[in-house]
Amino acid sequence: MKDIPLTQKNDRIRTIFITIGAILLFIVSVGFLNLDMATFMSRFEQSGEVIKHFLAIDTSDLGTVFSELLLSLSMAVASLVLGAIISFILACLGADNISPLPFLSAVIKGIMSVIRAIPSLVWILMIVASLGFGSLAGIIGMMFPTVGYLTKSFISSIEEVPAQVIETMKSTGANWFQLIQEGILPNVSKLFLNWLTIRVEGNVAESISLGMVGAGGIGTLLTRAISSYDYGRITFIVLVIFSTMFAVEMFVTRAKKAI
Repeated sequence: MKDIPLTQKNDRIRTIFITIGAILLFIVSVGFLNLDMATFMSRFEQSGEVIKHFLAIDTSDLGTVFSELLLSLSMAVASLVLGAIISFILACLGADNISPLPFLSAVIKGIMSVIRAIPSLVWILMIVASLGFGSLAGIIGMMFPTVGYLTKSFISSIEEVPAQVIETMKSTGANWFQLIQEGILPNVSKLFLNWLTIRVEGNVAESISLGMVGAGGIGTLLTRAISSYDYGRITFIVLVIFSTMFAVEMFVTRAKKAI
């Protein structure tokens, strides 16, 4: 009986080279970081004392924490709704198969690529510098990544609509608006809702993190607690954030199953 190898020799050699390359890349990356392991180990001995401080939970500001959490959630929902409306319009103009002007599709896709390439934190910092601190800056700042994500997703969904559907609608004399209403939306509505449920979780997470740079909400409270070394309050706020994200995750999961 002749043994049949589970993997080809070339595959094994390729795997070995990839593994060696990954290890070398890790070593080079660590070398560039100039990690001070001696300082880390000396500080690590104090970690037990720090953990004891974090075990104390300060709930004295319960009302303020939940009101700021509500503000963060409101910013997330507002930016999602406004971003979804703008994204739908841009997607209808930018999808290759239904765009009224061919060059407009390329322009919209190019702009969305630029928007997605810039992190949310950069957007919010630019908006805060322009409009000042507050929830308005947070909503506008989160709209940019929301529009970038949803427009790309919506365009991909529209472009997957069978060409026969579009050709049939056009052959009946349907105009552009009728084509979208009667031909596109029935085929992509579930996909659109799926993209929106996914984006909800991202917006909630961003609204919390962006609050730490001046957008308002529970992130601002967390920044203040960290700056004052208020360990009990930090622990409580982190637990509230964790519970919120868990609840949002459960909501998104159930919504996706329902869709």
